[in-house]
Amino acid sequence: MVITLSSELQRADKGIVGFLKSLTMTDTDRANAANRSVIEYQPCAVDAFFEPNRGVYNAVVSGGENRMRVNALVSQAICAIENNFPVIILHEGNHELESQMRNTFTSSGRYLEISNRTPCFEPFYSLNELEIANQILEAAPKEYDIRFSARYYIEGVSEYLKKSGKRLSFKLFSTCPHALLFDKVEDLRMQGKISDAEEQEIKSKLMMGQSENYKLDTYMASLKMEMANLMYVPRNGQHPTNIISALSQKSVLCVDLTSATNKLLLNTIVFQLKLALTKGYRYTLLVDSIPLNANESYATFLKTPTDRICTMISSDDFYSMMGGDERAFATLIGNSQITVVMSHTSGNSATKWAEVFGQYDKYETSYSRSKGSSRRTPFSLFASPHQSSSVSISERREYIVKPEAIMRMGYGEAYVLSAARGELAHLILNG
Repeated sequence: MVITLSSELQRADKGIVGFLKSLTMTDTDRANAANRSVIEYQPCAVDAFFEPNRGVYNAVVSGGENRMRVNALVSQAICAIENNFPVIILHEGNHELESQMRNTFTSSGRYLEISNRTPCFEPFYSLNELEIANQILEAAPKEYDIRFSARYYIEGVSEYLKKSGKRLSFKLFSTCPHALLFDKVEDLRMQGKISDAEEQEIKSKLMMGQSENYKLDTYMASLKMEMANLMYVPRNGQHPTNIISALSQKSVLCVDLTSATNKLLLNTIVFQLKLALTKGYRYTLLVDSIPLNANESYATFLKTPTDRICTMISSDDFYSMMGGDERAFATLIGNSQITVVMSHTSGNSATKWAEVFGQYDKYETSYSRSKGSSRRTPFSLFASPHQSSSVSISERREYIVKPEAIMRMGYGEAYVLSAARGELAHLILNG
């Protein structure tokens, strides 16, 4: 699949328009423009900053209208696919994002979607019993108090299901008849499907973890509630999908978490994102408007840099999305090669972005004139008038982009800080 990114950056301060503007500039204006060092570009689409031939970068998009942020996310996804990176998109109810991703990638046969429109999430799909056990133990919050011995019980249930000829699935685990398990294992032996030794091994694992089965039941029931509208059910017309299976197919997977408060679901997703790294996958992660303080494991994952993931985080207010975590804000901006900032309503956030863009030495020219009179000679009968003028230049530090300028930006207006290009650009984004 080849999707062309057609936009090109064209400088607005060059050509005849730039020449005419330069004629009205003073020397002080030229010095200030050079010190401020903001490149003015002609209006264009945001995809001009996401060029497949330059690779895939970490990016942040903050402020402005949802449509503009979605355009940036789609551009990053296209760039990733063109560089052979599968894409994982996490959001909560951004239907415009879903629609644009669907329209862009469905024809390629690589688009997958987990939403109430396409309920296909199967958290255990393609995982082995050890991975399933690790997922439950890591994704279950502390209040569930699931002990390490639960691992043995999960392995015992897994062995029983496999020997019964069934594929490991969340549905089978969540409906497990714990009270009848030992009898069912005996039935397998009597049917000749397992040996005496295998029967004893399965029963031994179940015994070692039996004290945890009610906690597992509680956890499974809670997770089932959180993913009720997303969960794969056999015969629902969908194919089971999760993060690992999507990455193995080099897909573009769009996941609607419904709500960032779905802690167990988000924990499960984060576990699989980390598991993918241990399996050697490289991928691009797009995150739209999921607050950092919504989930500890999610926050820790985003703040831990790795060269195996390219991340784009989008929000109507990225600074507010950090939930007051100044270190996280600094870390994620520091790791970003492309930062797109559009209009903000919060004065605090606008000031924070002004600080990110930095300050410059601004020169100001002031003029003064004085008038007076004097007698030119002792013999002069009348005084002669005279005037004098002086020019002084002062210097002070000033924001390259003032907070008030960020707050009053118009539709599509943006500042783009590009580490890749080594520039701060100002332009109008089309779309």
